[in-house]
Amino acid sequence: MDTPKNFYELLLMIQKYPGAFLGEKSAQKLKSFLDGFEYAMIINQKNYCIKSYTEFKKWFEKKYNIQSIESWYDYLRRNYNEVEAFDAFFIEIEEFYKIQMH
Repeated sequence: MDTPKNFYELLLMIQKYPGAFLGEKSAQKLKSFLDGFEYAMIINQKNYCIKSYTEFKKWFEKKYNIQSIESWYDYLRRNYNEVEAFDAFFIEIEEFYKIQMH
């Protein structure tokens, strides 16, 4: 497995090999992984590594008019089971990155 060059490549690797990163396809485990990754980057002062994740969360909240402490995970889990929410996250992230590139 190659080393990801950026956060998006890391997400693509997780999507392709969820068992290697999370043990199984699970939105909850994905959220825990991403929260831990985000925290590690913050304490190591590598905020540039998570800038797009932070922007994604803001975009998601705006898209779905989330005005509480609810996260993308909470929103998706209300509408899908664990595996479906995992897949839905990657649909959302794909849309986010397509918008960012234009």
